[in-house]
Amino acid sequence: MPVFTITLKSRNTLDKKRISSAIHAAVVKTGYPANDQFQRFISLGEDDLYVDPTYPDLESPRSANFVLIEAMLSSGSPDARKQLLLQSLVQELALIGLDSNDLMVLFIELDRLNSSFGGGRRASPLSMSQ
Repeated sequence: MPVFTITLKSRNTLDKKRISSAIHAAVVKTGYPANDQFQRFISLGEDDLYVDPTYPDLESPRSANFVLIEAMLSSGSPDARKQLLLQSLVQELALIGLDSNDLMVLFIELDRLNSSFGGGRRASPLSMSQ
């Protein structure tokens, strides 16, 4: 169950919905269930998000459309799945016009036993088949 925090400079509701849909399409393409959707948007003012335009050696500078995606995943998630998720995010967000230079993705791992997905029950450990 990935949980996404999407940080960006202020956008209208339609833009956020398009970004949300693209992220969800990438999640499903990666093999997560279609009803596994958990996203939080943080919209910041012009003076609340500073990003170097070319770090780390981008061929063209970032635009004002920069989007930071923090994907919290269960610890033990296979590297191949993370790579597929990254590729899927880039592809799906490109379909709505987001340049890959304007996208930063951070994977954060959390031990499932340190979480509850609902119902007051602690999450079970990740099995290697997930």
